[in-house]
Amino acid sequence: MPSTIFAYPFTIKEIYLDTFGHMNNATYLTLFEEARWDLITKNGYGLKKIQETGLGPTILELKLTFFKELRLRETITIETQMISYEKKIGKLSQKMIRDGETCCAAEFVIGLFSVKERKLVLPTPEWLQAVGIDDYINPA
Repeated sequence: MPSTIFAYPFTIKEIYLDTFGHMNNATYLTLFEEARWDLITKNGYGLKKIQETGLGPTILELKLTFFKELRLRETITIETQMISYEKKIGKLSQKMIRDGETCCAAEFVIGLFSVKERKLVLPTPEWLQAVGIDDYINPA
């Protein structure tokens, strides 16, 4: 059930560098999150929707793998794709790609969190649309 791949272009700026002159490891997570927010906001599930519904994304687990360093003023594309969504748990893949080469890959386990109930809930149709899934079957 992999969904559409969403692309988020980005240029590495000075504020993202560490003392070695390449991108700081914590920045990778920040940029992956920025790309995810861009994706769901463009698909109609931004901060306003989260505040209205009390339902929003949460990260349950992540795996981050570094392959190649990223340096100042390099242009990359962050690709985001939902791999699966079963019951309350989704698996999402993100990659930072420079000139066709994967420099960093991340795998996330995510869910839809209810602020009111303080627990994971089944994904709503609006949420699934926001993350690019059209063929989800609710296992109620």
